[in-house]
Amino acid sequence: MEITREIFDQQRRPRFGNANPERMQFAFWEWMVRAALGARTDGADEDDGVVMRDGMLQSTHGPFRARNLFNIPLNREEGPIWTFDRMGATRNQLPDGPVIYIGGEHEDFYHPDFCIYNDVVVSSANDEISIYGFPKEVFPPTDFHTTTLTERQLIIIGGLGYKNERIFGHTPVYALNQSDFHIEKIETSGEHPGWIHKHEAQIDEAGIITIRGGKIVREYQGRQSFISNIEEYTLDLSSRSWRRKTDRQWYQAKICRDDKAAFPVKPYSKAESLLPQTIPFMVVECHWRDARILIEKVEVSITVGTFDIEIVVRGRLPEDLLTRLSEEVQMNAQALMNCKCSIQVL
Repeated sequence: MEITREIFDQQRRPRFGNANPERMQFAFWEWMVRAALGARTDGADEDDGVVMRDGMLQSTHGPFRARNLFNIPLNREEGPIWTFDRMGATRNQLPDGPVIYIGGEHEDFYHPDFCIYNDVVVSSANDEISIYGFPKEVFPPTDFHTTTLTERQLIIIGGLGYKNERIFGHTPVYALNQSDFHIEKIETSGEHPGWIHKHEAQIDEAGIITIRGGKIVREYQGRQSFISNIEEYTLDLSSRSWRRKTDRQWYQAKICRDDKAAFPVKPYSKAESLLPQTIPFMVVECHWRDARILIEKVEVSITVGTFDIEIVVRGRLPEDLLTRLSEEVQMNAQALMNCKCSIQVL
């Protein structure tokens, strides 16, 4: 497939559909899909096919491919280039062969090609590529959601989305029809997890979807805060009602800088540097910004995020020990970064 500069200029930008759905018949988009799917078919890892350009890592089957071909500078003024090189998209193969990809994002918010998508891409067994767009009001841009296959639909639950479009205390649920690909918003009731993403979903024979893990977005002191989802929730598709399945009552706390600044990505912000000094523990595993330890045989995770340090105690410990744990992590953070920090028990 040959893509000319004229075709590229006409079709390079992301756009929403005008119908539910609208078949987006753009040669450039299909060209980008085939490049990305070809890379995956060849067995390339996410870190393969990457080069450095203008100080940023660029995937050779993402927008960099088009920028390199047509000598397009990396800047914000011209807007992002449509791509199928995405994170947080979902993939489901239907029983009759086609594979359905939904949404996903490219790059982080600071990147010129950052975009969160709301399209549906269908790759058929006969090598046909179909791309469907939707009005933003029908199906907002979504990433890090889950899609659960039922007999006639794909149930789309949760997602991160754009920062200013998140609704605290709400869990978005949509249904994609497998035959004509129209999308329906599902209104639900009951006790739902909230604005959740990066979770897992599993359906049983009765049509009950169980949600576990992931992160929930909440508002704290005027800032969006991400907390670990420690409970399990079920969604009954027949009644469209949520139910909280567990009540673990695990201890969760956040440690934030009082100046609301970010935690720098430097060696002293490693989770290992924040571990308690007077409380006996055993290390389970320790990575760059995440550590798991055992205190009195109870697992404790300490995770350094962009704007906070999260402590999750996955079991029961005495109240005084929980207080000591949080205060020691707080003091370690203050000493390492020379700034005042506060503890928020969730």
